[in-house]
Amino acid sequence: MEASSYSRDLTDKFAEQALEEPQLLFRETIRCPSCGSVSLALETYLYKVPHFGNIIIDRGICASCGFKYRDVRVAETDKPKKIIVRVEGEQELRYLVVKPSSASILIPEKGYESIPGPYSPGYITTVEGILSSFLEAVKIACRDSDQAQCKEHAEWLSRAIEGLESFTLVMCDYEGTGKILGEKVVIKNLDRECKLRNKLK
Repeated sequence: MEASSYSRDLTDKFAEQALEEPQLLFRETIRCPSCGSVSLALETYLYKVPHFGNIIIDRGICASCGFKYRDVRVAETDKPKKIIVRVEGEQELRYLVVKPSSASILIPEKGYESIPGPYSPGYITTVEGILSSFLEAVKIACRDSDQAQCKEHAEWLSRAIEGLESFTLVMCDYEGTGKILGEKVVIKNLDRECKLRNKLK
């Protein structure tokens, strides 16, 4: 499978496929976390989206500095949970993911982690899209790092994107607003592995 067959961030695509017009839930101009001006126009919409049901999407842009904010989450909240997928080929790579801004993503076998900060975005993507985001991060890190080690990580991620590597994908969903759609999805209670990585608690 070519890495370009799925966009890393599918949020706008799914918003366009909403079954009905989105419902505005909130609109306010707030203080921008980047420049400090009270000029961040924030809007929150409720979308009814195929596959996921009701989705809440936040969008904001600062008129002063251009800072952009976006988050996405399922509207029907659940208890905090650990979502696990064993990825063994192209089928699992196509699984759709609602990754809220507060959730952490792990690939334990390789030690890969995506730990959110205070202004991390939420988005809709696929398992393949998550691998692509890790690959982008590796390429950026490789500019000033051990090239041999970086090359090894980049090659593994490229093979994984092609469906040639098996691995475990873990989402630590601390607020119960994330989701992964697929037959092989396993949901467990948050454990020590996730709790140690909750930087927003």
